[in-house]
Amino acid sequence: MIGFGRMIANWRVISLFFGLKLAATALLFMALAAPLSAQSRDKLILAPDSPTAMIVIKTDWWQPAPEMQSAFKILLSTYDPEQAKLGSAPGFAGGGALIEVKRKKLIGGYMIVPIKPGRWVYQAYQQQDKWTLCFNAATLQFDVKPGEVVYLGEFDGFAHRDWLTRKVRTSGRGTISGYGFVDFFDLEGPPTIKPIDEAGIAAVNTMLATQAPQVSAPVRAANYTPATFGTGSTLFAERRCGGYFVKGAKKAEKSKS
Repeated sequence: MIGFGRMIANWRVISLFFGLKLAATALLFMALAAPLSAQSRDKLILAPDSPTAMIVIKTDWWQPAPEMQSAFKILLSTYDPEQAKLGSAPGFAGGGALIEVKRKKLIGGYMIVPIKPGRWVYQAYQQQDKWTLCFNAATLQFDVKPGEVVYLGEFDGFAHRDWLTRKVRTSGRGTISGYGFVDFFDLEGPPTIKPIDEAGIAAVNTMLATQAPQVSAPVRAANYTPATFGTGSTLFAERRCGGYFVKGAKKAEKSKS
């Protein structure tokens, strides 16, 4: 039996089956939708006429235990607004981006993620491959166009860590056995992103000019609008934030009526 409090203190990890599957498929997508490490800055190239794009997000970081690879993860997904439906998981046809917040991948406090153009949405915040805040009921969507850098703002990692801790404590689901997992659905609000101002855009431009001079594409702030999405399930019919059998929120509403 594993307690959440103990895992926060000791950062003990037991990899669950679907977490491993997600991580494995994410490796296939690393070339297009994964944060660049500090050692890969010379590979940061994006011109205004490029068919691809980039996103930049500023975030907190804290020191995980040696056995932990990242402080936390942010899951982004492509999004169909007509059906309020997520795209495929990271690694499948470029349908998602798994942002693992590691110190070696932070460049001046920012995560830089090459990404395909399209409509995107915040899917989840995750710690330890076990506990997940699922933004299905209240999230943020944004568009990314070819040949541009979209600044997503500052993601408040500490606020989400505290949010998840409160959920675990109040739900009494702080203990997980074996390959179990806990996804918290229908949250009371969207992910916490600090407002983007002109100073924030200027700071990103300065960072790119010094750390990634081969990025000449224009930088703009993300234009967020509210969104919802349907959840999915595992092969064993357990509800998951995404999962392998994903429904659109609008389709789910029709099936209930």
